[in-house]
Amino acid sequence: MQWTKDFYSKTGKWWGPAEVGITKRDHIRFQTIKRLVPDAKNILELGSSYGNTAAVCASEGLNVTGIEFSDRIDFAGIYQDQYPNNLIFIKKDFYQVKLEDKFDAVIYWNGFGIGTDSDQRKLLNRISDEWLLPNGKALIDIANPYVWTKWTGDIEHKDPKPELGYNYSVNQKNEFDPVHNRFIDMWWDSNHPEEILKLDIRCYSPADLLLLLEKTNLTLERMEIEGKEFKLDEPLTNSSHPLAIVNEYLAVLSIKK
Repeated sequence: MQWTKDFYSKTGKWWGPAEVGITKRDHIRFQTIKRLVPDAKNILELGSSYGNTAAVCASEGLNVTGIEFSDRIDFAGIYQDQYPNNLIFIKKDFYQVKLEDKFDAVIYWNGFGIGTDSDQRKLLNRISDEWLLPNGKALIDIANPYVWTKWTGDIEHKDPKPELGYNYSVNQKNEFDPVHNRFIDMWWDSNHPEEILKLDIRCYSPADLLLLLEKTNLTLERMEIEGKEFKLDEPLTNSSHPLAIVNEYLAVLSIKK
């Protein structure tokens, strides 16, 4: 998955100076962890990017291990210095990294779906078999196909804003593969349109997610959108359902008993 590393490293170069820093979203994520896994002390964050959310969790007293294989993690040194006793970042591929510890919670924000269904099951079984404590929970953002299909063909240009740390002129285009249920998020430097970076993510409806979990050691315990639970038996034909308007939902997983 070298293309994935290249995507996150290159876009991190574009956006890192602006996006490294704590935001409201990071505090909301911490509150989500405490609400859903209230006794959590030790957490593992997969795909920790610039380290912003991990830093908030560490500042609130949690012991955090963050795994990130792209160069985005190079920005996280400022947080490592601030919380040397309870925050560690490891620059490795989480499909390959070896960890000795187990955790109360395994978190994966905004990135699940890279690779094939088989890759997702491999990762889910690593979470259950290697990293998660018996009563722990995994909190994973899942890309929602219903909204990504609406965005297909959308093109956006972003001018540089050096005063905010955005130093590059870039373009974005969204496409959707309806056969394989994947969104393709394409970005390129406006000065180099021949060099297109693509993020290719598998989307899972709740029904798809249940099928994916069948061959894993994890079970679906809860689904949320912006902190509010929704259930499988709720009607999905109504356009006012939250799945009609958000591009991802949160799945709460636990080890099968």
